[in-house]
Parts: sequence; C-alpha cells; structure tokens
Amino acid sequence: MHNDKDSIDRFIRLKCIRLRRIIRRYYYPHVDISPYLDSFRGKNGIEIGGPSGIFRDLLPIYSVIDSIDSVNHSNNTIWTNQLAEQIAENYRHKYICNATDLNIIPDASYDFLLSSHCLEHIANPLKAVGEWLRILRHGAYVLIIVPDKRYTFDHMRPITQFDHILYDYEQNVGEDDLTHVPETIRLHDAKLDMLIKDCDVDWSNNIETRRMHHHVFDERLLKQVADYCGLETMRMDWINPNNIVMLARKS
Repeated sequence: MHNDKDSIDRFIRLKCIRLRRIIRRYYYPHVDISPYLDSFRGKNGIEIGGPSGIFRDLLPIYSVIDSIDSVNHSNNTIWTNQLAEQIAENYRHKYICNATDLNIIPDASYDFLLSSHCLEHIANPLKAVGEWLRILRHGAYVLIIVPDKRYTFDHMRPITQFDHILYDYEQNVGEDDLTHVPETIRLHDAKLDMLIKDCDVDWSNNIETRRMHHHVFDERLLKQVADYCGLETMRMDWINPNNIVMLARKS
C-alpha cells in the first residue's frame, strides 16, 4: 500500500511539472536577447563547463564573439557527446582544471565569461566566482545560467541559503565535499534526470563525475552571490525551458 501511495504521489508530481511546462511555454513573456548578444559581440572570452547548446541556439553568443576558450574538470565529462564535440571545435584553448582554481590562466585575460548550468555543480560557488573575476578585465561581462529547480529533478529540494554558501567559502570547502549527498539521495527525482537510467546512483564518486548539484539556486540566491563577489547585475531573465539567466559586469 505504501508503494502504491508513493507511485500515485510521483505520478501527480510529474503531471504538475508537465502542466507548468505547458503554461510557461505559451504564457511566459518573450525575452529580448539582443542586449545579451550586444554585450559579447566581437569580444574574446572564456566559458566554464561548456560547450553549451544554449549559447548556440537560445542565446547564440558563439555566433557573435571573436574567440573563446574553455575550462572543464576533465577531457571527457559525462556530458560529452557528438553535439558537444561539434560545438567545442569553436574553442581556441581548452584548459583542464577545477573552476575554483584557474591558476594556469593569468589575471585580466578575458573580456567576458560564460557559464551555463555549471555553478550548481560547484561545491564552493563564491570561491569559483572570485576566481572567474580574477581572470577578467575591468568592465568584462559575466553571463551565468542556473536551472530553475521547479522544472528539473531538483524540484523537491529546498533552495540553498546564502549563509550555507558563505560558510562553504569561509571553510574553503573543496570539490570533494559530500555534504549534500544525503539530501540528493532523498530528494533527487531521477525520473526527470536524462543522465540517470535508474535510482541507484553512486553519488560518492562525484569528484570524478561532477554530476551532483551541490546547491539549488533561485534568482535571489544568484544575485546574492553576485553582490558578495562585487559583480554589478545588469539584468536577470527567465528563458525557456528552465533557465535563470543573469548578465553582470565586473565593476
């Protein structure tokens, strides 16, 4: 009986998520992407955790920039596929290192930085953003995209509190941190995770896969991170199908 109730609850949750997806598709206001494209046109930058289909299609920034480099934790990530490899051909240099430690890149090297659906995978976001700003020139643009948890496998998880992220920074938490594994095991909705074929995922090897979302963001938390790091937020948008988009500038 307990299993039947769980199945019914899961069915209702999935139906609610699908209904919200239909509503947002037809009723969410259209976003003018021209300010985004104009901010990066003809410039040289770097992407953390790419390549991303978002910057090819929804926000076609790849098509207007002059050049772009990349940073990934591995040569072969769990997101590597034929499409990603095709997009990655646009990269000039490919750095293999943690997003929180870019010491192989000199200060003030780039005019912009892109990061799509990456920040939530980082155990120490404030340390990461601080390092990203170090390699940017004064006035450089930063575009960070995080998932809207309401339409993803995180929909049952609570939004992370900024105090928690600040504590991680003050304690210099590393990417091997497993603090959020119990919550992930309990509240991760595997049926909405295209990378997971079953519910028995070994989250303990996250240092290799980087699959886990350490933190769950909303617009408020993303802006709190930006404010703490000294970023000037230019605009915040929501773009189909589940993207919270922040354009900011190093001031």
